[in-house]
Amino acid sequence: MRPILFTIPPLPASWLPFLLGAVALAVLAIGGIGGVRARRATGSAENSGDVLTSWLGGAAFAGAIVAALLWAWSRHDVQLHSYGLFLVFGFFVAAWVSCLEARRRGYDPNIVLDLALPLLFVCILFCRMVYVVLNIQQFHSVLDVISVWDGGLSFHGIFLGAPLVVWYFARSRGVRFGALCDIIAPSVFLGYVFGRIGCFMNGCCYGYACALPWAVRFPDEHNRSVLTLPSHPTQLYSAGLALLLFFVMQRARLMPRFNRFPGQITLLFFALYAVERFFIEIFRNGATASPIFGLPWLTTAQFVSILALAAIAIAWRVLLVRAETGHKAPVAKPETPKVSV
Repeated sequence: MRPILFTIPPLPASWLPFLLGAVALAVLAIGGIGGVRARRATGSAENSGDVLTSWLGGAAFAGAIVAALLWAWSRHDVQLHSYGLFLVFGFFVAAWVSCLEARRRGYDPNIVLDLALPLLFVCILFCRMVYVVLNIQQFHSVLDVISVWDGGLSFHGIFLGAPLVVWYFARSRGVRFGALCDIIAPSVFLGYVFGRIGCFMNGCCYGYACALPWAVRFPDEHNRSVLTLPSHPTQLYSAGLALLLFFVMQRARLMPRFNRFPGQITLLFFALYAVERFFIEIFRNGATASPIFGLPWLTTAQFVSILALAAIAIAWRVLLVRAETGHKAPVAKPETPKVSV
């Protein structure tokens, strides 16, 4: 385990004005490029206003983030955390695989690229919110809450954040919501593999103590200067299962039985994840592994997984019946007019 890969010294204060100026020039340049592309696409200056505004807004937002990061770097050193590195790497690998799936389904891969960045920010936000709610006793200040690089994301937050972003994006681009979800869903398991490897490198999300040959000692979640007893490396269990489920999804996306209605592949993904999480909770330690309703054999995450499976089963049945009814709806034939003699 190596939570911090390396440390970069603080940025010299004399460099900050020049770098901020470069960021401002980059924002203006991107806005100019957007204006040219908008005019070429629409053929007139009047119709290119909305596209230009979108370009400028996106460039200004990205520029503000870069400026804030540069300002923070000028006051503190920068530590590259293995958890964040694997998380970001897994996200981009998943985005690349989703682009390939979009092309296979006949969509423009740029749809996925445009969706990727806002989806990343919103998913991290919701995953962090869920983790904070489940582990509120670990946080004592606002800085503790926003320190995502120290680990602490609950994958269940994706169920809340991702559908909202994808729905809004699909509606604004005129793409069916279920179809867009099906493009993205199979690759999420691949990104999850890298995320769990990052958890292992960070030493979080470990399991109960055990005497198995592959047991690992992790920094205790309450006192990271103390090591736990040899414990289940549940992060690696999750990574291995997620890789297996990724190949299952790769197979299912080509099978007609799992493509009967838009969104069916996505529901399959949620169902497989619920089963995977239910199984991993048998070995996992932490807040989500605490008993619920006074039942020692049922954890919080397992209870959520059961509820999710029930909701998925209902949605699957309703959408399948609707799809089959739509295909088998009788077509009304025009009546032959009666001619009286």
